[in-house]
Amino acid sequence: MWKVENSTNTQYLIKFESEIILPFFNMISDVVIEIEQGEIILPLEKTDIWKYTEHFRKASVDQKNLFTYIMQKTVSGEKLQDLFYSIVVTFDSSYVEQIYLLYKQQNKEILDGNYDIPQIQVDDIFKSIFVIYYYNTFFADDYVWMTLAGETYNRKEFHRNFKLENKMAVCPYCDVDTAVAGSNNNVEHFLPKSKYPLIAMNPLNLLSSCYACNKADEGKGDRIPEVPIVSPYNENIGDFAKFEVDFLSKKITLINSGRQEHHNYFKFLQLYSRYSDRMVFESVDHEANSLFETLTNSGSPTLKEIDLYIQRREKMNNLSLALRSIISNYPMYKTFK
Repeated sequence: MWKVENSTNTQYLIKFESEIILPFFNMISDVVIEIEQGEIILPLEKTDIWKYTEHFRKASVDQKNLFTYIMQKTVSGEKLQDLFYSIVVTFDSSYVEQIYLLYKQQNKEILDGNYDIPQIQVDDIFKSIFVIYYYNTFFADDYVWMTLAGETYNRKEFHRNFKLENKMAVCPYCDVDTAVAGSNNNVEHFLPKSKYPLIAMNPLNLLSSCYACNKADEGKGDRIPEVPIVSPYNENIGDFAKFEVDFLSKKITLINSGRQEHHNYFKFLQLYSRYSDRMVFESVDHEANSLFETLTNSGSPTLKEIDLYIQRREKMNNLSLALRSIISNYPMYKTFK
């Protein structure tokens, strides 16, 4: 629910786009057009036909070595060049252009901050390229990143960059869990890669989140959100999260004080139900009582000092949004001025 930035990781992923994704599209287009114009006769005998494209011939030595490497990368017994071959012998130039334009359109919408994107089915071959090869495999491939950026880059570095840039130790989606340990982090797709594969490598569709937010039974899973929707890249959604506490039933209730897009966000992440869990109350109640004890032992704090104390813990301690919202309901809070 915290507004975040991702400029450091964006630099890496934009490099990936310019050096791998776009040239790959261009090489596909070159071959498909040459087939349609009769310059290449089917059936093709060489699966490395991509080496004869104009884009490959004009590439630098490092770029040629990189493309030779990724094209020969094998996942589940299949090389990327096999998928390239399948595309150029299966689809015509109009379909390839359609996929390319869809890629450009969806990624532009995300970079412009619009997440109300309809799902459009793409062929499984393109889905495999973007999800299995680009995201699952090349995201953490040392050779790829040494060639592109001169250094290694992987999911661990993504998390580190994200946390340091945002000065954050909690999950930006929910504020329920901490995300200090790398083992409690996912590189999470706001719009799921299974439904939107063409934006699987878009830096503003990726966040460092806790595991619960990524799970179908607790968080968003791979569901498509209802629209309109906002993401933590749009605004500080927590500003529209208000909380009520019932001390008798030991329950905290999340209430949307914003617009429909905020309600859809809370529903998408299942935050209404997650905040109503008894353990959330126990955790916030413990923090509230510890706060009063700490501040009382150090003197007679004012209400302003209590509020400042809570603000200083935000983004570094979990459940601070809920704590800030319900603290004034405690009888002890009312004894301070």
